[in-house]
Amino acid sequence: MAIGRITGQMLSANLARSGTDLAFETNLLALDVTNSRVGIGTASPGTTLHISATDAITIPSGTTGQRPGSAANGQVRYNSTLGTIEGYVGGATWANMASGDTVKDADSDTKIQVEESSDEDKIRFDIAGTEKILIDATETAIGVTKINHAASTITGTATNGNITITPNGNGIVAVSSALTVSGNLTVNGTTTTIDSTTLTIEDPLIQLAKNNSGGDANTFDQGLFFNRGSLANVSFLWDESTDHFVCAVTSGEDGTTAGNVTIDSYADFRAKNITATDIDGILGSNTAAAATVTTLSATGAVTFNEASANDVDIRMESAANSHQFFLDGSADAIGINTSSPVYELDMSGSTDAFRLPVGTTSNRPTGATGIIRFNSQTGQYEGCQDGSTFANFAIAGSAPTFTKETATGDGSSTAFSGFFGSAPENVNNVFVYIDNVFQEPTENYTVSGTTLTFTSAPHSAARIFAITGADNTALATGGVARSETSSVNFTSSATTIMSFNGASYRSAELYIQLTDAANTEYAAMKGVVVHNGTTAFITVSSITNTGSSDLAAITAEYDSGTVNVQAVSTGGVTAAKVQYSLAAV
Repeated sequence: MAIGRITGQMLSANLARSGTDLAFETNLLALDVTNSRVGIGTASPGTTLHISATDAITIPSGTTGQRPGSAANGQVRYNSTLGTIEGYVGGATWANMASGDTVKDADSDTKIQVEESSDEDKIRFDIAGTEKILIDATETAIGVTKINHAASTITGTATNGNITITPNGNGIVAVSSALTVSGNLTVNGTTTTIDSTTLTIEDPLIQLAKNNSGGDANTFDQGLFFNRGSLANVSFLWDESTDHFVCAVTSGEDGTTAGNVTIDSYADFRAKNITATDIDGILGSNTAAAATVTTLSATGAVTFNEASANDVDIRMESAANSHQFFLDGSADAIGINTSSPVYELDMSGSTDAFRLPVGTTSNRPTGATGIIRFNSQTGQYEGCQDGSTFANFAIAGSAPTFTKETATGDGSSTAFSGFFGSAPENVNNVFVYIDNVFQEPTENYTVSGTTLTFTSAPHSAARIFAITGADNTALATGGVARSETSSVNFTSSATTIMSFNGASYRSAELYIQLTDAANTEYAAMKGVVVHNGTTAFITVSSITNTGSSDLAAITAEYDSGTVNVQAVSTGGVTAAKVQYSLAAV
């Protein structure tokens, strides 16, 4: 039942309810005394102040200057000066809260702003009046002026997704400190610029033009360019048009050319040692001056002038002669000390001499027609004109010069010192007689320097004489001086012990010495051989043996233009040495 108007005091001064709730107009205002809660629009407040309504609440409003003098944490008001809701926090300051679609600081220069224009779907973060972060829904991106990340790591969350940094317009992505790329680095674009003092590459191989798909008609030159400032640029290139590596002057190129590089001229290349499998021309057509090579060593063939036109000259200078060696390519001639060789080998510019090979008889090479040498054993120039036989050079028209040396035996002396006026070259080139009896070389006597030594003393008053001069005697025109073969071993099979060219020589005079070392037997004999172009004939005479029988049978044959003097041993292994003179056809 409603209570009418009551006058006078009915409740205590503080409306104390002693555990009993109080409600006004049911839900208009409800006091939950038990839980110390107040409800507006609800009889069951769930919090200290619970407003259940759909309109709004009005909070205190005033200017900045009207802020409470004694503010406390948790106070909220509307600042009409700033046009924002503000609250007191931290026991020290008023802070802006939401103002429409913006959260600001006290002076509004630091804020979070949702949509500057209608439905643009962007969120902006301003710091000290400068926009630092932009979140754009249409680009699914966040624009950030600067990122300071305490963890120093940016990690993508999408599986196998990429992280892309894209500047606006012509902007760049700048890394102001050291950059380490742990994985592979792929750079796409037309130009890659590395502006550093030192470039260090760990990989031992560098590949250029990786995606070049050109084939036989490829026109892409490849290489390194060197910028020399105000001087002409130079480069080290693979020249695709010539299939050569080149050092070139490329004034108009800076390394950005895609295709065939314009070569202005070729640059010098210097190295200590160059090893090459094939050198296809050291000098090119564009070389203004001759190349200077201190040392050129090659393990294979070195070819000069190998081209369609082989008339290029080759010249080598000495300290005193500009044409010490000169190959005249057009004349097919080589000159020594002459710039105009007329013959294949022309030494007309020299006034001194040239030196032949020098060696003993045993040092002779295999015979070949046209070769010449100096025999240091015989003291004679010798040559081969038949392809096999060496003969001493003779002076045309001169006659042999022999010297007679004499002595007298005393019955006891075997050595005659100073017997010869000059030392004979070979004991076999001396003819020694005792009382007009010929003495066999090495068996009856030996020669050492100018001393003649017999194996046994000539008897008292024995007449001793020797004929020398066979060492260096010249014969008449068409003949050759006496020569000697090396020892030839033979057995019971016919073995050639001396031969000569039948087209050049008609006959030969022979002195043959045989040695059977196993039985200590020796023999000497003379022979004369002549041929008629078909058959060879030989006569052997003056056979002298140390034993009871001949050591060999001597024959001759004519075989395809060559005369062969052959021997067949009548015993064991026998050695033959032949001295001979030849007479021309």
